[in-house]
Amino acid sequence: MKNIIAFSFLAVSTSLSAQSFVAGWDFDGVNSAAPSATANWGDQAGSAIASWTHSPSNPPIVFTSEFGISNQNNSETINNSFSFLETGTDLNTGFTAFSQNFNNTGELGFQSLSGNDSFTLSFDGSLWEDLELTYAFASTQGGTFSLQTVDLSGLNKVALAKYVFTPALNGVYDNFAITGTAVPEPSTFAAIFGVVALGVAASRRRRK
Repeated sequence: MKNIIAFSFLAVSTSLSAQSFVAGWDFDGVNSAAPSATANWGDQAGSAIASWTHSPSNPPIVFTSEFGISNQNNSETINNSFSFLETGTDLNTGFTAFSQNFNNTGELGFQSLSGNDSFTLSFDGSLWEDLELTYAFASTQGGTFSLQTVDLSGLNKVALAKYVFTPALNGVYDNFAITGTAVPEPSTFAAIFGVVALGVAASRRRRK
């Protein structure tokens, strides 16, 4: 009985600590003149937003002078796979990598051509903690990509969470992924306490 209780408690605890894919962007299918892109990966695919500013002096027709979105900026290696997840798979799509494209477009990334326009990731962090952002970065087009990691724990449990930064001049970016640990719901705590209570009751019965 104790072994069953211990296993149940371990299973619940493990599920609480597993890292989840909150939202991800790979910029595939995004128009070069677009001012934003909706997440196409993770639990908040279709709702989390990546947006970028454009200089007021430039009308929409020359947006591409500030952010270049093209297949020349795609990272096929760094931060491409979902190895940061316990299963290695995006549970919403069943895919194992950003490059498993599902909209029949070329693999894209973006390059900051102005160096002074802000980039914002907006998402709902209310049900998450241990939030973290990872992405692929190269200092210039054609350069070697490296994995960048940003601690977003300051946005834990924040409903209207926003992370803002200014991309480096000529810097190339791809495969943004926000991960976190799901905050347990009251029903989950009730299940844990139920298992513990069951164990205590069983232990007392054996002693009598």
